[in-house]
Amino acid sequence: MREDPHFVDRLHRDLNAVRWAEPEEIRAVARRRSRRTALLAATAVLAVVSGTAYAAVGRSVTPAPPVAATPAPAVAPAEIPPEVLLDPGDVPLRTGVRLGESGLGETVRVDPLLESCGRQRGVPSTGPTSRSSRSQTLMRPATGGPTAPVLTQDVYRLEPRHGRLLFGTVSVLLNACAEWRSTDSVPLAGGPAPTVSTHRWEAPVSGFAGDESVMLRHTSATPRGRADATVVTTVPPTEVTMVVRVGDLVTVIATGPDVAEEAVDGTRPGLRLSHAQLETLGRTAARRLCVAAAPGC
Repeated sequence: MREDPHFVDRLHRDLNAVRWAEPEEIRAVARRRSRRTALLAATAVLAVVSGTAYAAVGRSVTPAPPVAATPAPAVAPAEIPPEVLLDPGDVPLRTGVRLGESGLGETVRVDPLLESCGRQRGVPSTGPTSRSSRSQTLMRPATGGPTAPVLTQDVYRLEPRHGRLLFGTVSVLLNACAEWRSTDSVPLAGGPAPTVSTHRWEAPVSGFAGDESVMLRHTSATPRGRADATVVTTVPPTEVTMVVRVGDLVTVIATGPDVAEEAVDGTRPGLRLSHAQLETLGRTAARRLCVAAAPGC
């Protein structure tokens, strides 16, 4: 395509008449645009932060009224102090070494064997999960040989409704497992011997301490061989477990072997703990729970 000479001349004349901005002018315009952009951004942030205040020509900026802080709800302390545990001097028997530990999120255990019966018979048997726990074991005085515990004590801090439900679970287990036959084995000279044992649980007393309480007695018949029903070992000792609740604290106290009297009305002082002494121990445990329970006593 041929170029029009008149058009080209006019284009050159127009371009020569255009005034191009100097470099310093271009930089000044750029700085003004940057400041304007920053001002707009700051105004937008102010509007978002204040929620109600805004900036405009001829209008003052009104800050948002202060929001009153909402106090946090009161929460009962989860930690269980050592003072809630029974003292060795509370126990009417001589004790030796005192062992202890604390934990978080532990499941409440009342009687593992009773829980096994409940699972086999299809009734609720698992205790609630605690917020925190503290445990101790009071051993017999050392005699140069193996020592056995006088008693073990666990203290659990529970949600209030879980503490009440625990006693309902114990009641269900007692109804389902008044008598239960279990299979096991005992070590003999010729190797393990399969056995059958009959277990019985009863609650001779309840409501004797704290907000709620129950005493469980576990007795077992002489284990017999599964093949010929012959006696293969001695009669296991009676075991007593007390469950006491004060507020959101629950304690489970279990006697060691040969600590509780075989009969409920046993009264041999100094040798084993009688029924009356165990009740007194349960009331002492309840008083000690008062110092950290919520609500307190």
